[in-house]
Amino acid sequence: MSKQTAPISFFLERIFRRMEKRYDYSFDYMRHMWHVSRPAFRRFSYGFMWFARGRDSVPADAAAVAGIVSTMKADCGPCTQISVNMALEQKVPEHILRATVAGDVDALPPELALVYRFTKAVVNGDFHATEMREEILGIYGDKGLIDLSSAIAAGQVFPVLKRTLGFGETCLKVKVGDADVAAARPEIKAA
Repeated sequence: MSKQTAPISFFLERIFRRMEKRYDYSFDYMRHMWHVSRPAFRRFSYGFMWFARGRDSVPADAAAVAGIVSTMKADCGPCTQISVNMALEQKVPEHILRATVAGDVDALPPELALVYRFTKAVVNGDFHATEMREEILGIYGDKGLIDLSSAIAAGQVFPVLKRTLGFGETCLKVKVGDADVAAARPEIKAA
């Protein structure tokens, strides 16, 4: 490590440790990116993560449902858990999160059930997403659809990146408040 990067490394390590404590989640994959390829780390941190956190108009519960369903397609472990933890910080009700993780669409309010079904269709490459998109636009508008698209995209990127770099995990039960919920992963289609 050079003298120029030592202060940045110290600062980043403090951020990683704080985030790990806050979310009970390992940021080892980010440490790895920092130490191996600073340009890749910068692109991911300052570009994609900024995009992934974006939510201008869609309610927190809708963004959470979209993000969690998308994440569960690619991961049923720590990435799903941090998505739930972040949704709880945004004050998304636990019953909404439990229903989402369990795949209990009937327990969701109609507009969130639509977001769930739409997200599942999108991540599975189902052309019925086109029909649902019009309903989504009617409820959330164009800005809301863009917010949902960033939540859906982000839900796929984090688990895939971690697994590609060798930091993927196995399935776990997801904790929502005091309850452990078995993750109902969307169907996985073979290539």
